[in-house]
Amino acid sequence: MYLSLDWLKDFVDIPKNITPEELGLRLTNHTVEIDGVEKQADKLKGVVIGKIIEIGKHPNADRLQITKVDIGKEKLEIVCGAPNIEIGQLVPVALVGTVLPASPSQGGPNNMEIKEAEVRGVKSCGMLCAEDELGLGDDHEGIMILSSGKLGQSLGEYLKLKDVIYEVDNKSITHRADLWSHYGMAREISAFLKTKFKEYKQNNKILLSKKESFKLKVKIEDYQLCPRYMGICLDGVKIGPSPEWMQKRLIAVGMRPINNVVDVTNYIMLEFGQPLHAFDSGLVDKIIVRRAKKNERIETLDDETRELDQEMLVIANSKKPVAIAGIMGGANSEISEDTKSIIIEAANFNFLSIRKTAQKLGLRTESAIRFEKALDPNLCETAIIRAVELIKDFCPQAQVISNLADEKKFKLKQGPIEINIEWLQNRIGKEIDKNEISNILAKLGFPCDITNDKLKIEVPTWRAVRDVSIPEDIVEEIARIYGYNNLNQIMPKIGMEPPLIIEELSFKRKIKEILSGSVRATEVYNYSFVGEEQLKKLKIDIAGHVRLANPIASHQSILRKSLMPNLLENVKTNQARFEKFCLYEIGNVFFNSPGSINKNNSDKDKLPYQEDHLGLVCAGNSQNGDMFNELKGIVSHLLKLLGLTENYNQAEIILNWAETESIASIMINNKEIGYIAKIKKDIAVANGLKKDIAVVEISLKELFEIFQNKTEIKYDHIPKHPPVIRDLAFVVKDEVLYNNIKTEIIKVDELIKKVELFDVYVGQKLGVGKKNLAFNITYQADRTLTSNEVDKIQKQIAESLKKKFDAQLRNF
Repeated sequence: MYLSLDWLKDFVDIPKNITPEELGLRLTNHTVEIDGVEKQADKLKGVVIGKIIEIGKHPNADRLQITKVDIGKEKLEIVCGAPNIEIGQLVPVALVGTVLPASPSQGGPNNMEIKEAEVRGVKSCGMLCAEDELGLGDDHEGIMILSSGKLGQSLGEYLKLKDVIYEVDNKSITHRADLWSHYGMAREISAFLKTKFKEYKQNNKILLSKKESFKLKVKIEDYQLCPRYMGICLDGVKIGPSPEWMQKRLIAVGMRPINNVVDVTNYIMLEFGQPLHAFDSGLVDKIIVRRAKKNERIETLDDETRELDQEMLVIANSKKPVAIAGIMGGANSEISEDTKSIIIEAANFNFLSIRKTAQKLGLRTESAIRFEKALDPNLCETAIIRAVELIKDFCPQAQVISNLADEKKFKLKQGPIEINIEWLQNRIGKEIDKNEISNILAKLGFPCDITNDKLKIEVPTWRAVRDVSIPEDIVEEIARIYGYNNLNQIMPKIGMEPPLIIEELSFKRKIKEILSGSVRATEVYNYSFVGEEQLKKLKIDIAGHVRLANPIASHQSILRKSLMPNLLENVKTNQARFEKFCLYEIGNVFFNSPGSINKNNSDKDKLPYQEDHLGLVCAGNSQNGDMFNELKGIVSHLLKLLGLTENYNQAEIILNWAETESIASIMINNKEIGYIAKIKKDIAVANGLKKDIAVVEISLKELFEIFQNKTEIKYDHIPKHPPVIRDLAFVVKDEVLYNNIKTEIIKVDELIKKVELFDVYVGQKLGVGKKNLAFNITYQADRTLTSNEVDKIQKQIAESLKKKFDAQLRNF
């Protein structure tokens, strides 16, 4: 957005000692970000007045002419193609090196640098300029002809372009609808410069009609989308150019002059921030503000036919739309040279509706940009009074001939907002005198009452729509006008507290660090779903699984009860790429839970219970040909680093996919936390698995509880005397659990420090229903043990196990 300094001075006194550049800096510090400050005359730097003294035909082009132009200090030969040049005319001449500005319709500099060049073989040293090439209008029919001037005089000086233009960064005023105007900016400048703000005095009487010969009817079908609509009809309007002063101001801020009526609507939009629209009253019998109908179309003022949908708001007559509300008027109601009677519209539209419509149509006009910021509905009245005032000033014969239509239904939240002064000063970080606080708020238009160090503040209508609503908003207003540079720079005092540690999350992270680190396993993430066919191939009963009501795919129709099926799919995917690998996953598994139900205690509303599991799978060919023992070593390594000691029991669970002799329960402190098993060969083949595979699944819930309650690890001195390590193997019945035998062995003598199961064997030599359990036993004392002492204890072990379990010492 562009601001004119001369225009701002209509509403605020700016001290002479404040330069334009300083004012721009203060605006940036207090209100908005100013991207540039430019003197208007500087845009025409390098453009001077010249006189055409000769015109000749171009030897190589019928439509080009060769002119000789006197610019005072020298005469230039310039090739020109304009049809309207004559000898003796005074014209603008852009000298070599000049960068021409853009026309208002182009919206910015065109960066066209004038260079010395050959045009069809003839040297040309400059350029004769049209209005649009100088950014002074939109006319490109011919060269701009001047009525007077001194040869060589700067065109900016001749045109008395003394204004200063500020370029405002639009992003910095996105939340401030009131700042999309000179009037709103002037109020801000008045506040931080502490100078007089020249408030616009509304003359409501100007809207009164001496004789109502036109009945203006307005109907709003949806007040949510249009909280207010004002309209009035004027007759005796003569369409023509607007006054030179208005054209200059519009051009200065990048707006193209069109005619007196349209220029007035644009001028007021830039002055007060309220878009207006003018209709030819002969083309509008009544006004209906409604949503567009299905498949409805309208040809807009840019000569484009636009498809509308039923979410878009339109202004319509009794037959069809005449404008897209808040965005652009229709060609079927546009002001023309023959127009004598007009309807001026000042309305307020829902900001979201305008934004969505503009985006759908790809049509963001100056009007739409302002409406989508949420304008003050009360601004409609100010704008329509100003419009009638200016039109009657330009066309003295113009008269109001209708009633003032004013349909409205809105309510603004204007407070009051109550604030304790001490609280406010603590928020700002400085003790600001309460009188100064009151003066700042008054300058910004906030009525304020101070009682017992408490502020009671009323929010002005232009800040009450979507801007100021809470005490913190008032803090910002006072701080920025007072000046952030005037506040003491003190680092905030913030109590340092350690971040919240989630023990279970830290535990999972520790497991991942071990497995991904020293074990060099790869973590995987799988969906929490499995399919019926997938489970059937693994001979897993699907009866106890939770089914999904709306599965994302047929092969993902069941919630998993185990991580193992999906881990095996991961093995299948990767087995061709690696000779040997290990994968792990930490994820949820799901079970039917009778304890998790809703308030109605209905069976059909039971929710599945879920808990975290750790799944490990190793695939390949291990060094000793047994992946089961290799994976068992990984589990032992993991638990050892977690400070836990495990042992293994004969598994009591039935796993149809696992080898009977290669399945064991993982025990810690006599509590089962999971299992380790080896995949059957026939199951592996049926599932396309070509590796030797072993799996582990551990309940992280059980493991975490044990981890939390573990005793602190204490380190003992290394024994001075060597241990004695012996092996014993016993043949027992299948139903005897290895852990019971281990417990019994430890009870035999206090010199037995450690018992480990290292082999399980089942074979024909042992007989039916029997198995062999081989134990590694460590003896330790505070002296060197003798063989006789150990043999004696070994004999006691054999007798004890024989008596309790009918265990036979194996010697074959």
